[in-house]
Amino acid sequence: MPFLAHRFSESIPRMHSVLKLVAKEAFAVWSLLVIAPSTVTAQATLTVPVPIPEAKPTSPELTELVVVHQGDIPILISAPHGGTLPIDGVPPREGKGLKAGPSGFFTGRDGGTQELAEAVVDAIERKFGKRPYAVIAASHRKHLDPNRPPEIAYEDQDAKPVYDRYHHSMQTFTTRIVNDFRHGLLLDLHGQGSKRDTVFRGTSNGKTVDALKGRFGEQAIVGEKSLFGLLKQKGWKVDPDPFDDKEQSGFTGGYIVKTYGSHNAVGLDAYQLELGAEYRSKAARERIANQLADAAFDYWQLYLNGLDQESN
Repeated sequence: MPFLAHRFSESIPRMHSVLKLVAKEAFAVWSLLVIAPSTVTAQATLTVPVPIPEAKPTSPELTELVVVHQGDIPILISAPHGGTLPIDGVPPREGKGLKAGPSGFFTGRDGGTQELAEAVVDAIERKFGKRPYAVIAASHRKHLDPNRPPEIAYEDQDAKPVYDRYHHSMQTFTTRIVNDFRHGLLLDLHGQGSKRDTVFRGTSNGKTVDALKGRFGEQAIVGEKSLFGLLKQKGWKVDPDPFDDKEQSGFTGGYIVKTYGSHNAVGLDAYQLELGAEYRSKAARERIANQLADAAFDYWQLYLNGLDQESN
């Protein structure tokens, strides 16, 4: 018995060490599941398919109010503010008690962005030989704002199905791209009236493209071969320029890029493009769409090419 007691006392420190190691590993797993979903580290740990959101019922009206395109490549086009259609039975929003401004209440539409988004989809298909995913609002912003959280996006419950179709489609397509390619590009098209000849970058100062930065370094965001560097090479006047300057206040990126950006566990490298009037005009539409498609192709070759092979 003294011998057994002695051996048992010797094992206590070893047991203590094992328990400490188990606790440490358990905390690491907990960190990945709870703390890390808003980081690129969490995204990098995804090794099994993410469940696709369950399909929601639709209708001819919903299909008309939110235009959706299924895609074949890891590029998603979003355009929430260019629509002109009313939503039956839904009066204009009043915004009572809400702060006005870029991140608050606003009902003005981004003229030309719906048409430009459609042109970009077609231009990318011509350039790649495959179609990007797209979610485009056809309803007027005075009834519904898809670039806001639901509590301030609409005031009438009859607008909720339209909002839900927009974001269910965004979530579904983002998940499919992550499952099939692991990484992808989200281009969220907007219009701004501050500078007619300028396109402002919105990434929350690099946050919504966190995965890209983690894979390729800071220069993929702020270098000459970054997305906005490629656009500048095609003659676009971009801001910020130099690219490593802070993004313009009010144009740093809204709800869509923050919700579907790659800083989330399931997300894409997300850019909000705030386009001046010269980039949204009917006369310039085809040229701008082709230039954006060309830049997207260059970006794909640099940062996304081969991901479909890697993921299989």
